[in-house]
Order: sequence, then C-alpha cells, then structure tokens
Amino acid sequence: MNNEHPRVRRIHNEIYPNGSTSLHQNLTQESELDEIYLIFREKEEQKRLFGHWIQKIKQQPETIPEILREYEDLFKRKARFFDLHGRTFQDFSLIVTNSFSQPEIRQFSIRPNHAYRRLLRARVYAISTRLDVNWNGREIEGEEERIEKKRQQLDHLKSLVLHDWSHPETVNSVKVNEGNQLINRHPIQVIRKGTQEVVEELTEQVGEGKLVAWVNFASAHNVCGSYSVDWGGSQEEEVATNCDGAALLGTQGDLTFSGFKSYIRGVWVAYNQGRHIPPGGNYFARTRFVTGGKLVECAMIAAAFADFRPFIPFFHPFSERSDYFTLFGGIRNEEELDKRLLLDIEGVLKTCIEHGVDILVTGASGCGAFLHEPYRESRLWKQSLEKEEYQHIQVVFAVLDGEDSPNWKAFSSTFKETIKEN
Repeated sequence: MNNEHPRVRRIHNEIYPNGSTSLHQNLTQESELDEIYLIFREKEEQKRLFGHWIQKIKQQPETIPEILREYEDLFKRKARFFDLHGRTFQDFSLIVTNSFSQPEIRQFSIRPNHAYRRLLRARVYAISTRLDVNWNGREIEGEEERIEKKRQQLDHLKSLVLHDWSHPETVNSVKVNEGNQLINRHPIQVIRKGTQEVVEELTEQVGEGKLVAWVNFASAHNVCGSYSVDWGGSQEEEVATNCDGAALLGTQGDLTFSGFKSYIRGVWVAYNQGRHIPPGGNYFARTRFVTGGKLVECAMIAAAFADFRPFIPFFHPFSERSDYFTLFGGIRNEEELDKRLLLDIEGVLKTCIEHGVDILVTGASGCGAFLHEPYRESRLWKQSLEKEEYQHIQVVFAVLDGEDSPNWKAFSSTFKETIKEN
C-alpha cells in the first residue's frame, strides 16, 4: 500500500476493497432476493407477541392506541426484543403505520421517540426488501405488480457500486465528458433544510431526465451507524432509513453481536471484510424515498468522511485524529490535513461524474460527530468545485442547523454569492 494513503488505510487495509467493485451485476429476475437482503431469525416468543398484536388489530382496529402504549412500555425495558430485520415485527409495523396518513408516518422519523422510529424503520425495511409489500407499504396481490416490484428492486441492487478512488487502478480512471464543458456553471446554493426535503423538492422541479443524488454521511464500518439498535441522530441514520438505502448497503454487511452493547440494544449491522468504505471512496446506488408525500427516485452516494473523534478502543478504533492533530488539538501539518479532507470531497465528485449525476445534494460533511472544522470544510468544497471538471454539477448544500450555528455560518459565508435560505 502506497505510503501516501492515509494511515488508517495502510494499517487496516484488509477491511477495504481492492479497487472499485460492482456488487450485484449477476442478479436476474429468477434470483432469490431473500438470499441477498438481511433477515433476522425471530424467536418463537417474538413471533407469538407480534402475531398476537397483529390479530388483535385485524379484529379490533380501534385497539391500535392501546397496543402502541403496550409496545412503547415494553420497548423501554427491552428494546433489543424488536429487531427491524425480523419479518413478524415488520408485519406488525406495517399494520400499525398503515393506519396513519402519509404525513403522520413521515413524522415518525423526526419524533424524539425511539420506539416510533424503530416502527418506521421496520416499515421502510419491509418495503425495501420484500416482494409481498409494494412501495406504499400495502400488500401486493397481483403477479404483475409483484414482478414489477422485483424488477425495480433488481435495478437498485444492480446499481450498487463500491468506489475505491484512491486505489492505483482507479485513481485516474474518471473520464470527464467533453460535452460537460459546454454547460454553464450552476450557482451553488446553501439552503437551511434537511437532505430529504431538498431532494424531494428538486426532483419535482427538474422532472425526469435529471439525476439528483444526495450524500449519505456514512459510517465506514457499521452500515448506517447504529440505525438498528439506537434512535440515531446522525444524518445517515435519519435519511438512509427513509429510503431503501439502508437495505441496499446492508447487502454488503451482516448482523453482528457486539457483546455488552448488543445485549442491551440488539444486533448491529457491520460491513463485511473488504466492503468497508475506504478513505476517498464511497458507495453509489439508485434509491427511492418512501416516507414523503410522493415516492421519489434518486441516487445515494454513501461517503465516510475522516473520523477525527478521539481514539477510544472498541468505540472509535478507526479514529484518524492523532495523525493530523496533536494531543491538545493543534494541527500537525496544514497541507496534509487539507489533502486528507480533499480525498473524500473529490471522491464524491468523481462518483458524480462516473454516474452522470446532474444535481448533488450534500451538506456540512464531517462537521458533526466527526469533528471537522466547518470553515475549513466549506473552503475545501469551494476549492474542489472551482475545478473545471466539476463545474457542470449543480450543487446544493442542505444545512439544517440554525443561523447562529458554526455550520450555517461557515457554508453560507463561503458561498455567500448564491445563498438561498428557504
């Protein structure tokens, strides 16, 4: 491994891919999708309880509020009992959530209630992975509808690619379409809205024929962070679980029991060996949002920006903080730090070129849990976007933070000539 690669790549090289990889190209209409997606094998105790609740709701729909209270009470004491990858819990989540309107279902994902978020995530996972449920969460009855649903699932699965842009074979493999240079540069926007909201608005505005992609600020090692065991406050845990993104990424991982944390919370989903997101790399996939007012077809770029949290064994074992910062927070080498951050930023932009992305929705990358400095991050995004090969991409920064937050101040001031707040 080249010494110019980040140290985390050199010392953990076995967990990363050896070049870019298309992952499901051999799937056909005859492929068994249950062998592709993750499924949690529920115990009889779980099946009995969920089955009891389902039958009671079918016979007496008015008991849903009472059953939800019972569910919430048990969840507080035994959250790991409810695994969103289990089919019977998914059936329970579907019959409950289908009793709500679509706007009410959308609210589940932003309520400060882990029990409700788990229900929503189980619903979305069922919609994403199963052939007996349509994209609206209702039962599929006809064979033609089932065949069409499977075709759409296969399209998304076959679009999944793990890009490893810093690998010697791929570092210079992106070819810029010369026609792109004839397109006028679009103004860069900074909008105080969430990622999903911006994507939904943009896809409606531009219509068919334009590909809108959003950046999933991903964990490099756990699929969608702790989405399956925690309420999750990160952008990835919120947005990727409102579409089939979590299910698609989960095809490259496995359910993992991580000792004491899993005993309390439940099983995690960790990427398999060779499928972790490498520095400068990312996953690309076609995705569909299913929790908004309309079904929205778009693309996801799952990029793991450098983790600058303090190193803590078992909790932050892949931290890069000590490589770029002193013990007291000073920067060891300004040029090397910028180079490391640009690796991830330009990796996203290379993926946009590779897949013909017209509009990219991103945000204050790394400026949350991973402790990136917002003014440096925004400056490096601007530096990259001023390069000729990327100027044809329309970029929108969705920064939901308040106007007094460092993230909003940094990105709005860096791109102040083209601000659009609401």
